[in-house]
Amino acid sequence: MDTYVVDTHALAWFVSEDKRLSPTATQILCQAETGEVQVLIPTLVLAELTHIAQKKKIAVTIETLLEKINQGDGFNIVSFDFPIFQTMLQLPENWDIHDRIIAATASYYQAILITRDEMLRDSYEVKTVWD
Repeated sequence: MDTYVVDTHALAWFVSEDKRLSPTATQILCQAETGEVQVLIPTLVLAELTHIAQKKKIAVTIETLLEKINQGDGFNIVSFDFPIFQTMLQLPENWDIHDRIIAATASYYQAILITRDEMLRDSYEVKTVWD
C-alpha cells in the first residue's frame, strides 16, 4: 500500500473542498478515505490547522476536520517523536521549522509528501507529489 504524508495546506484544502488542491492530491486523499492508500497526518499539521481554523483563515471548524479524518480508513495521525526529530536534524537548517518537521515525517516513514510548497518539491531530500 502506498504511504503519503500530507502537509497543512493540502489537508486544509481537502477538508474545505478548496479548488486550489491539485487533482492528484485530491485523488490521493479521496483514496485515503476508502483505505486504498495510507495518509499520515503529522501532529504538527493538526496543530497548524487548529490555529488557522480558530483564526477563521479557513472555512472549516476543527470538529469538521476531525470528523473527516475519522471517517477515512486510510488516515493516521503520527506524532513528532525522537526518531523524527533526529531525521529533522539531517534536513537543511534554512528551511522553516514546520517544513522540516513535516518533511522529516515523510522521510522517516519513507512516504511521499503531498505538498504545494515549491521549495520542498524542488529539493532532493524528500519525495513529493502535487500536480
